[in-house]
Amino acid sequence: MKIIKSMFGLALLSLVITSCNNELNFDTKRLVSDQQLEDLANSSPEASLLINIGVEDGQYAFMREFATNFEVTGSRHDDFGQKSIDLGMDLLSNDMVQVQDHWFGNYYAYRGRVQNFSTTKINFNYYYSIIRNVNSVIEQIPVDATDSALIHLRARALALRAFSYFGLIRVYQYTYQGNQGAAGVPLYAGDVNITSRATVQQVYDQILSDIDWAYNNITGYTRASKEKLNKAVIAGIYSRILLETGTDYNKCAQLASEAKASGSLMTNSSYVNDGFSLISNSEWMWGADINSETSTIYASFFSHVASGNPGYAGLLGIYKSIDAKLYDAIPATDIRKQNFADGNGSLPKYANTKFFDFTFFEGDYVYMRVAEMYLNEAEALARAGNDSQAQTVLFQLVSARDSGYTQSTNTGQDLINEILLQRRIELWGEGFAWFDMKRNKVDLNRDYPGTNHTAFGLFNFPYTDNQFLFQIPIEELDNNPDINVVDQNPL
Repeated sequence: MKIIKSMFGLALLSLVITSCNNELNFDTKRLVSDQQLEDLANSSPEASLLINIGVEDGQYAFMREFATNFEVTGSRHDDFGQKSIDLGMDLLSNDMVQVQDHWFGNYYAYRGRVQNFSTTKINFNYYYSIIRNVNSVIEQIPVDATDSALIHLRARALALRAFSYFGLIRVYQYTYQGNQGAAGVPLYAGDVNITSRATVQQVYDQILSDIDWAYNNITGYTRASKEKLNKAVIAGIYSRILLETGTDYNKCAQLASEAKASGSLMTNSSYVNDGFSLISNSEWMWGADINSETSTIYASFFSHVASGNPGYAGLLGIYKSIDAKLYDAIPATDIRKQNFADGNGSLPKYANTKFFDFTFFEGDYVYMRVAEMYLNEAEALARAGNDSQAQTVLFQLVSARDSGYTQSTNTGQDLINEILLQRRIELWGEGFAWFDMKRNKVDLNRDYPGTNHTAFGLFNFPYTDNQFLFQIPIEELDNNPDINVVDQNPL
């Protein structure tokens, strides 16, 4: 159990690596200079491996760091790495309600997509910071390396690059299908260097090339902790990408099946108590282990989402609640309904209790769970026309959550719709809702009879609306001569 701290403060993270009797301090936003990399890489294979592992470790730290975009936006409490982006993406969807206009209101009200807002700058610079740093690793390891440690390191770096470009392309353009020729994002990947807006197809070609190499070359690697990637996590990322592109549903299902075998579904008791704050959970595949040194206190995920914790949600009542229609769609026999207030206790109806931290802001962050892989596999099977197997996989997951659930007899689009509903319920608050809306071309629909959506986010618009696109940050337009105002996503 983690120790509860009694004092307030923000931990400042620094990464220190000792090599060749020299101590090097790295800024996680630019962990090491090109000259340092070149000098160390040329000194010995051991030094090269050490410095590149240090850069890689810095990326995992960066994914949970406060003020990842400090140079541009300063110390904002809606900027704390991957989970701040996950939360923002969900607040763009139909499924999550922010009850007051506060931190993260820019997402919920769709203000933050505009080029001069901090929100688009945070997203853009967060992912490109990772890309820039893992590129420095990839460039130091030849594709034909024979040392297994170097091969595995290159695989993990390529997977992080694929993960980052996947995050970017879904924010700054519509979904893959039907938009392959649309303007995407700049592409920096070794021999591929497109400083203008590469097309969606070009970006996905690179994503798929990176993740495929990573998957095929990570075999035999054993990670030290769940903070790092391994073959199961890389397979999970690969399945996410193929589910988005729709180019190979059979392979998507195979990868998700392989990934889900790396863990087991948590118990119902864990699901409604401690299932979303402990990295040791049997269902967690990838996450961040937060402790007293790495906690970012109020600028943290649990501060903003945990209704019963001493943060923005718990103390100020900036609740993140479930959409009323989605809540009503959860059967009473489903344990997952208990993760939302029914209005009979101290919390307002619909406020979430899914996320709760039993420590003082040291709750761990989840990036990938086994349950998602069940859903990826079931959906891919259904879209590939294998309804029977999809029904079975879906039943394996949902029956573990809902004692009243019987195996589906739906087929075709009805089965896919059922799976998509289960995704919304199971993965609520974990960063999937808006991307799933874009992927499945679902309209924003918050203004309906009986809605519980808040006035500053109460509107509807179709999935084709410009609002579903973030604009490229103004700093990129100013500093990149290959992108100008005519290349910008429309207001």
